Parts: sequence; structure tokens; C-alpha cells
Amino acid sequence: MSKRVSNIAVVSALALCAAGCAAGFNGPEHAMTVAQAHPIAVDSQTVTLTIDADATTTDLSSRDQARLRAFANAYLVNGHGPLTITAPSGFADADGHEAAADIRQALNDAGVSWETLSGATYRTGGDAGDQLIVSYTRYVATASECGVWSGVRARDYRNLRSPNHGCATQNNIAAMLADPHDLIAPAALSPRDATSTARAIDAYRNGETTSSAGEDIEAQVAD
Repeated sequence: MSKRVSNIAVVSALALCAAGCAAGFNGPEHAMTVAQAHPIAVDSQTVTLTIDADATTTDLSSRDQARLRAFANAYLVNGHGPLTITAPSGFADADGHEAAADIRQALNDAGVSWETLSGATYRTGGDAGDQLIVSYTRYVATASECGVWSGVRARDYRNLRSPNHGCATQNNIAAMLADPHDLIAPAALSPRDATSTARAIDAYRNGETTSSAGEDIEAQVAD
């Protein structure tokens, strides 16, 4: 009788072990990709440039002109949406709007189209310290923070990768993005050159060579 009970106990233990193996040690939540474990967040930021409104003159100083050129270049590379010139209203209203017109002209001379420029006003608190504010929106990409060491032993026991796996790669991608807005929506394509396309079609119809001219390059292999 005792031998039979012993056999039943052994069979039950083996059945429990088999059931444990069949259940799976890790679940679907442990099969996250690197991009899911360390996502890259894209946030918008407002970039501003302030220029003092001088009541004695509406001409921009050479320093302000240089600042506006640098600001326009940064906008052309990283900016999205309109480039807004906000001028003071109320006291010294005429001076503020004349200076805003000069700023628009300086930005257009630096390569910003007129359609991109927009204007706004704000109320000032007195007759001193009036400023014109030039602003635009850019996007910044940020990955998750690396250096997480908690739970490493538990992950080793369960044959899971380190919590820092792929974190440095994601941070490098976020730092190298020329325009983080591309992660939200692809950049618009520039219009194709219709003249070049028509020229290639005409050459093909006339039996002419449509490929670019090439040069034969002799390759030498070192001994």
C-alpha cells in the first residue's frame, strides 16, 4: 500500500513540473522591442529672440541685424510653422510697429519668405523696457534615461536582457536626428523639376542617351 502511495506522489510531482514548464516562464510583456522599452519622445519648444525697441530710432543696430540673421538661419533649419514678430502696443505704438517692419525686412533678406512671417501685439506696462519678440516652434527628441540597475539579478534569472539594453542606441538616434518632427510626420517633398523631366523624355523619344555622362576610371591594385 505504501509503495502505491509513493508511486502516486511521484507521478503527481512529475505532472506539476510538466504543467509548470508548459505554462511559460515569461509573458508577452517581456517581449518588448528596444524601441518600446526605450521610446523616443518628441516635444515642441518655443524659441524666442528679444530686441529692445529704441524710441529714438527705428533703425536696427548692426548687432541686432546679426542676431536676426542667425535666428533666421536656425529657423530655416529647425523651425516649423510661422515665424512670429510680436510688437508692443499702447505706448510708443508707432515706434514698435516701425521696428517690427524693419525686423520683417531683415528676416526676409535672410531667406525667410513673406508668407511664413506673421505678426502679433502685446500690452506693455509702461513707457520703458518695450521689447519686440521674435519666436518660432521647433521640436526636440529625448530618449529614456539610461543607467537603470534595479532588478538586474531577477532579469538574469529569467533569461531577460538588461534594462539598459539598447538605451544608448536610442539616445544616440535622438541626438542625431536632423529634424525630430520627422518622427511625428514625414517631411513634405519638394516639387519635381518638370523641365528636367520633359528634357529626359524628349531625349528618349529622339533616341538620345538619357544617362549622365561617365568617365572610365582605371583601378590599380597594390601588390
